[in-house]
Amino acid sequence: MRGLAVEGCSPHPAYGHLLPQGEKVLYGMACCLFLICVSGWSASPLQTPQGPRILAFAAENWLTLSIGKFEPAKGWIQSTDFYTPPQPGDTVTIFGLKGKLGEVTIRDNRRSDPGRVPVEWSARVIRGKTIEQPFALAIMGSWPDPGIESTELALDDPAAVRIASAYLRIRGLNVEKPSLTQVYQVDLDGDGQTETLLCAHSDMKALADDKEAYIYAVALLRIGVPGKEKTIALASETSRKPATRSIEEHEHLYGTRDYYRFISFHDIDGDGRKEIVLYRAKDDATQIDVFTFDGRHKKKVLSAYKAHYN
Repeated sequence: MRGLAVEGCSPHPAYGHLLPQGEKVLYGMACCLFLICVSGWSASPLQTPQGPRILAFAAENWLTLSIGKFEPAKGWIQSTDFYTPPQPGDTVTIFGLKGKLGEVTIRDNRRSDPGRVPVEWSARVIRGKTIEQPFALAIMGSWPDPGIESTELALDDPAAVRIASAYLRIRGLNVEKPSLTQVYQVDLDGDGQTETLLCAHSDMKALADDKEAYIYAVALLRIGVPGKEKTIALASETSRKPATRSIEEHEHLYGTRDYYRFISFHDIDGDGRKEIVLYRAKDDATQIDVFTFDGRHKKKVLSAYKAHYN
């Protein structure tokens, strides 16, 4: 899928600075996704969102692949049959990890091969400065700015390193200093207590056929007050490769490892709690998961999967 040359971005931006060197993530859909939430209403700062919010993926300057919707009267609906594309001129508000990035306009529609199952659509938008975060959550219509929604921490934050290391130890991997790729603090449920969300990945380039290796990809949620903390895995892949097993043999047993990245922390359904949007870049596909958090438990409410047609 090609990008478009618009103000503030280039046709094919290099995303290597976002991923550890050597990642097996296909360029394009897997490395520049943001989630689109399409609805038929526009909200003012004093209005409660009404009507369904239809969710779809987007890549760079394109909206594509509807995945389901939220309806206030029915809740979250996992679906593969919402394939009516948004229309030219529609406004889309884009939210990043820290809050509102701005608003964009749909330029036109493009239908792909109708013989595919399911039928897919794509719609081009003008992103401008919002391309500064290639992954984002968007809601059709003009939405108010909720303010800062998260705080980014350093990738060597000692507490975050300990959280990831302790989790991997439980999984049988003794990694003293895991390689963190994202760390955020967010008040997900509005109780005034911040939660920690982090992603960590092993360096796949460092693998060698004749060396032992700990292979991991984790997306973790840390909750609780001091002394009563709990770590919740949103996504996790862990394995140990012995020195006597080649990389190819190990991948035959465990598959190729995914790469995780948080897209947004934003209240999609209007209940006062932020949803967690996570993407999983696979070797041959892209998966997006949407989680709710009630203060104690996480729940995956939507999940979408798209194979790469290369």
